[in-house]
Amino acid sequence: MRYASYFPLRFLRLSILFLFWALLPVAYAEPLEQGESVLFFPAITAFSEEEPLILTVDAWVFEEESRPFFETALNTWLGRNPDEEPPEAQARFRERARYFQTEARADKQIFVRIGKNVHSLPPTDARGRTSGQITIYPDDVQWQENGAGHAAFSLEAPEHAAHGQESYGWIVPRAGVFVVSDIDDAIKDSSVRDKKALVKKSLFEPFTAIEGMAAWYRELADTNEGTFFCYLSGSPAALYPALVDFLQKENFPAGALYLRDIRARDLLSSKKTSLKTHKTTALEQLARDFPQRRFILIGDSGESDPEIYADFARHYPERVLSIHIRDVTSESRDAARYAQTFLDLAPSLWNIRE
Repeated sequence: MRYASYFPLRFLRLSILFLFWALLPVAYAEPLEQGESVLFFPAITAFSEEEPLILTVDAWVFEEESRPFFETALNTWLGRNPDEEPPEAQARFRERARYFQTEARADKQIFVRIGKNVHSLPPTDARGRTSGQITIYPDDVQWQENGAGHAAFSLEAPEHAAHGQESYGWIVPRAGVFVVSDIDDAIKDSSVRDKKALVKKSLFEPFTAIEGMAAWYRELADTNEGTFFCYLSGSPAALYPALVDFLQKENFPAGALYLRDIRARDLLSSKKTSLKTHKTTALEQLARDFPQRRFILIGDSGESDPEIYADFARHYPERVLSIHIRDVTSESRDAARYAQTFLDLAPSLWNIRE
């Protein structure tokens, strides 16, 4: 009898210990402190009329740091003399570089208000990132002409933190068309193939739109029912606020942005982070989350957009409506690269735009 009672007791102790460790991250999650900031990345969530409305909230918690060596290293690498530049260039750099000069904050608990309700997000991970799904109500959503919903929320934080910061998320119908577009050299002049020029245009110079692209995108939105735009780019997530301002200023259709986690030192490094993995993963996730949606894929020839899109079209042959590649490498449609890339795809599926 002694042994019979010992094993249930031991099992109970182990269960309590396991529960303790499982709840430990939540128990040790801390509220925002003075000097800590939150940046939201509006996400998309699928919905249908038969389902509850779910909003996905993605956030990054960090603390801004002053890193003078960052600008010094950039100036040395670029051969740049700040004293010779106008004040607006310096102001532009400070605004765009601020999110590169940060320290991620792990185990932080943040709350958001949607309508009259306050919701908590999971504690942040080692990168300072957190993501949560929240059930919302129809009155919380502003519906757009394309059938998508725009749900606004605000940050609930202690008085000394960034209280009241506002953001939003997208509720997107399961059926329709996704226009998936690159940003750099597809709709914005970036000179991606020249890394120094890319950094200059990303941090110091005004963003310049590719002529005619915004008007074409608005036409695509008008001619394809249920169209929603996804801007899938290798640009750093630290440039998210600047890129959103660019899209709005140049009158591109609103949409979700999929950017990469790139740190300050990556800007100066010759090592290439995997653009193909980033884009392929995002495309596959969109295809899984929205199995009824079809795709229009738009990119440029500067990196690997043709190859990524061609592979995606092979995996989802009934769902890709068209592939459009803006030429930045002086390669015609008859180039050997395209003959190989699109070898087994219908010629009418893809085109090269000059």
